[in-house]
Amino acid sequence: MHLTRFVTPMKTKKQTTILVLSVFLFCAMGEDSEGKDTGRQNVKPNVLFIAIDDLNDWNGMLKGNPQARTPHMDKLASKGMLFTNAHCSAPACGPSRSAIMSGIKPSTSGNYINRSSLIHNPILNNSVLLPEFFQQNGYYVCGAGKLFHGYHFNNEVKGRGFDEYYPSKTQDLPPWKFKFSKPTPLSGIKLARYADWGPYHPDITIEDTCDGKTAKWAEEKLLGGELKEPFFLGAGIFEPHLPNYTLQKYFDRFPLDEIELPKGYREGDLKDVPKAHSKMQHIAWAKRIRDAGQWKPAIQAYLACTAMVDDLIGQIVGALEKSKYADNTIIVLWSDHGFQLGEKERWSKYSLWERATRVNLVWVAPGVTKPGSTCSKPVNLLDIYPTLASLTVCKPPENQLEGNDLTVLMKNPEASWDKTSLTVFGHKNYGIRSERYRYIVYADGTEELYDHKKDNWEWHNLAGNSDYAEVKKEMRKGIPAHHEPPGATYELPGRKRNAR
Repeated sequence: MHLTRFVTPMKTKKQTTILVLSVFLFCAMGEDSEGKDTGRQNVKPNVLFIAIDDLNDWNGMLKGNPQARTPHMDKLASKGMLFTNAHCSAPACGPSRSAIMSGIKPSTSGNYINRSSLIHNPILNNSVLLPEFFQQNGYYVCGAGKLFHGYHFNNEVKGRGFDEYYPSKTQDLPPWKFKFSKPTPLSGIKLARYADWGPYHPDITIEDTCDGKTAKWAEEKLLGGELKEPFFLGAGIFEPHLPNYTLQKYFDRFPLDEIELPKGYREGDLKDVPKAHSKMQHIAWAKRIRDAGQWKPAIQAYLACTAMVDDLIGQIVGALEKSKYADNTIIVLWSDHGFQLGEKERWSKYSLWERATRVNLVWVAPGVTKPGSTCSKPVNLLDIYPTLASLTVCKPPENQLEGNDLTVLMKNPEASWDKTSLTVFGHKNYGIRSERYRYIVYADGTEELYDHKKDNWEWHNLAGNSDYAEVKKEMRKGIPAHHEPPGATYELPGRKRNAR
């Protein structure tokens, strides 16, 4: 693939620096916390790649909602580095995951929405996808669950780069067993075929769910001890993506009469926001959910599903820790974007505001990351590909990757970092995040600016305040120089739009 007109090749001096750092990191993987030789210096590190769909910062480690209970994710974060200011490349499953898997910005590829095709986009189709990259570098590549966008994997990618996939290379999600104690929709609101929430019938166990099956597959692979090393093992968890169905025991952890409404919600919050926001993909469910008296039950369901996901993360990571691969395996856990549960009148991910773009990003790299470390520098899911290449000492595809190598921050969270994090949603719509500010500019030129030091919930748009002219000027440096026109789209057979 050739992207020279979009991506400036790294200078020789910078390449040398990264190579030296990568070799140091690779050698460090062969030592334990006390610097003792583990006898695995000649074995490239394995990779455990865990994806979670639609998980915002409502967990213990990011502290987005004090009611969330996620002890396993919190424990994982305590073992490595948590990036507290990480953001998605796009606030939708398809373009976000395409960017992660290719290392290419949506503004470079033209892949902007869920219905954007991957294989009919020559820029993406000619790229070396992340699973292919590891396969080409001698890794055994296996996976299960939602790693790519559903349609992209099942109908387009079809297991490209994977040696093994569960349940198959044309079906990413294991079969779901649905059984309820009353007719659906359980919420009593007809929003969409997949937009519902409530508990399963008592007969359903966690291993009857698609995510339970994904976690069980990963657990058995890791504990089986027969994986060819080095390996890349991906496990994609679908929840808390709608529908938010889970076991009753998870609902019981969050009594309905104790549920609190989002602290970030403010009536009339959109009065100082440009009208351009409403032209973006906008599912007007928030008002219908409130009017139906389902706001708290829907929040309860999201928290319940997140608690279930946390148990499954504990199951997968626990299996790794018990396995013979524990000391030589990098763990990266990420969510593809955030989710709004009523804030700014949204019940979805589709926006350029903080609640939709902020993601979970945890790294545990033996001998590299320090237990309990955090970093508040602005980073992006686009950085996963180049960081994995660096940690595994594999030469990245030439002139393809547009993200940053995060090993610099892993070694020193306070290292000099003049970069911002870019989120793209639609052609020429950009959200740019620095350590302190969020700047949004829409295709029509209208703007938003928020100071997170004073305004964590983004209630006060400062874009029209002349006192912030220099701040806006600085933030605009993060706008891409190239704006690729929208690429080819696809249509699902027999349906007008894609829900996943």
